[in-house]
Amino acid sequence: MNISTINTVVGMQSIQQKIDTIANNISNINTIGYKSREVFFHDILSGRIQQPNEFQQENRLTPSGLNQMGGAKTAMTLASFLQGQSIQTGIATDVMLLGNDLFFKVQPSGSTDTFGEDAYRYTRDGHFQIDGSRYLVTDQGDYVLNADDEPIQIPVGATFQIDSMGRITFQYPDGESEEYGSIGLTQMKDTQALENVGGNQYQIPSAIIESGINFAQMIDMEDPENQSRYQIVQGSLENSNVDLAKEMTALTEAQRAYQFMARGLSINEQMMGITNNLRG
Repeated sequence: MNISTINTVVGMQSIQQKIDTIANNISNINTIGYKSREVFFHDILSGRIQQPNEFQQENRLTPSGLNQMGGAKTAMTLASFLQGQSIQTGIATDVMLLGNDLFFKVQPSGSTDTFGEDAYRYTRDGHFQIDGSRYLVTDQGDYVLNADDEPIQIPVGATFQIDSMGRITFQYPDGESEEYGSIGLTQMKDTQALENVGGNQYQIPSAIIESGINFAQMIDMEDPENQSRYQIVQGSLENSNVDLAKEMTALTEAQRAYQFMARGLSINEQMMGITNNLRG
């Protein structure tokens, strides 16, 4: 297989990854709290075939080695954490976050005990439920935590309200009310470093946890600066931030690029066939 064929195949694989990413974005256009992803490429320009040492002649003006032609490969895939549009539902268990780097902190289901930092999950999906034990949970059944990293349990017969600062108040049928505390809100120093674990959830990579870097911190909404940057809205949800028009444009461009490279591969194979059939 010659170099041009290799470059074409690598390019087609990269474009296929972009198409798969676009398809995943479009399929999650109505997923609450979903963050779109984008594939970036970079050119391969520095690949060279080394020549024997005897080619290293004194006063040689041209560079040693042979270029392996050009090409492209996937450089990185980044998520966009821009705010999604608001959906008003009027349902008490639906909670929306305003602030791109703010997350709910959740604990995997199966235990109400305190976990290690590497076991916690973070999500923007505020479509919560109340399970059979009256705990506030995600759609996957994971516990939503309060500011003390404890699962939030709603008393039997009580309703609850969450204000714009995340403070929870229980209201009982007899008219009495009880201040419970605050829902756990975590601010991330670098959202791109988060590891996607599926289910619309993220986790802090173990390497960052072991390094001791102050990567995530609980937000104190009593701080006026945080009140101007963040807000919690009960009875609303954050929709996916996928821009359908942008995704369809990118899909069209990727498909055309793939077709162009596939055509180039076909022509290259035809030329190789002609070369193999040459007669002296």
